[in-house]
Amino acid sequence: MFRNLLILFLLIPTIVGAQGLFFQQSNVHTLRTYVEGDETSFPIIELGGNERVMIEFDIISSDIADLEYNLRHCNADGTPSSLLPTEYANGFTQNPITNYTSSVNTMVEYINYRIGFPNDDVQMLLSGCYVVDIFYAGNPDSLLARTSFLVCEQSAAIDVEIRKPQTSVDERHAQEIRLSVDCSNLPVTNYFEELSVAILQNGNPYVSRIGLKPKQIAGQQLIYSYSGDLLMAGGNEFRRLDLRYLHRTPINYNQVEYHAPFFHVTTPTDENRAFKPYFTETDQNGQFVIYAETVNKSFDDYYRFADYAFAHLTLAAEPALDGDVFVCGNFCHWQLDSTNMMRYNFQQRRYESDLFLKQGVYDYIYVHRNTFTGQVDLERYEGSHSETSNRYLFLLFFRPTTADYEQLAGAVQIDN
Repeated sequence: MFRNLLILFLLIPTIVGAQGLFFQQSNVHTLRTYVEGDETSFPIIELGGNERVMIEFDIISSDIADLEYNLRHCNADGTPSSLLPTEYANGFTQNPITNYTSSVNTMVEYINYRIGFPNDDVQMLLSGCYVVDIFYAGNPDSLLARTSFLVCEQSAAIDVEIRKPQTSVDERHAQEIRLSVDCSNLPVTNYFEELSVAILQNGNPYVSRIGLKPKQIAGQQLIYSYSGDLLMAGGNEFRRLDLRYLHRTPINYNQVEYHAPFFHVTTPTDENRAFKPYFTETDQNGQFVIYAETVNKSFDDYYRFADYAFAHLTLAAEPALDGDVFVCGNFCHWQLDSTNMMRYNFQQRRYESDLFLKQGVYDYIYVHRNTFTGQVDLERYEGSHSETSNRYLFLLFFRPTTADYEQLAGAVQIDN
């Protein structure tokens, strides 16, 4: 029933265009989807609640574009549900984007666009996954961006415990998950066909689990794991890139230069952490926030006062002959493409990258992708530790045999 779940990627904003799902238009940047008031949150709200999801992005231009969005309900695998718009939404599902503003006092001119859901034009009536397409007005085929968010019902109780494994082999790098679900309030007739659980760690698709089925059923209590049989790599704390300061000497030892028309920020060379002991760091669990130091400290709308800059990151390492190295995190929506792929400098014996980013604070890690197998290795340059602090999201999808759509019947977020 759950065909190659893409919910891991649907939770993460993706920029698209005519060439395919992960094509990025060169003038569209900093696409973010989050719960209003918390820029580092997963984009998930409760049906009928008071929270709103915010979608925000910039178009690098001084001219305001006439844009529209379309909201549609989807299954967990990203395919459109068979529902009519009137069944999942109250109001019009296609509307103009009317909330936009020009950048202020920035070297790079851009227009910032914002959409909030629900809004006066449309409100969601059902739980599940909602996909938002953004395009030029009157031309839905001119797709500029695509993102998504989740609406949940708390119809089932999810009980989770995250602990250090008790086996010596895994205790140094993995985290054990104890998971059970109480379905007393759900009309389930087939626990294996109608229910499915997904686990996301920091929104990172490479270490998440999908399509989990119960291993034991005790009445309406579903047990998804026993001792030691549901392990996830702990990873390492994220590295941090601080781009808040462009107009004065930064406090984090970055080198800032201006070469018209862009700022350039060069950071100290990073080291390989694969064989280093665990060290506690405060991070944002792979997320990023937009923030810029301004002369007027009363400014709180940094999204239009923040400038863009090229961030030059370097990693001291020997060349990987079996694949490529990428700078990765939620800032690139965990995609591995030419925009965040590193090049090797043989003279300096290090990897180098040039990232075009908006001012803010960014979490990132270095990942390796094997050219021959396509396998992504998160530990080659970062290592993995059971002590690492991670943010987990547990999702329970429910689709009765006769239903036309998949409900998101439960969601729990835990920071271990």
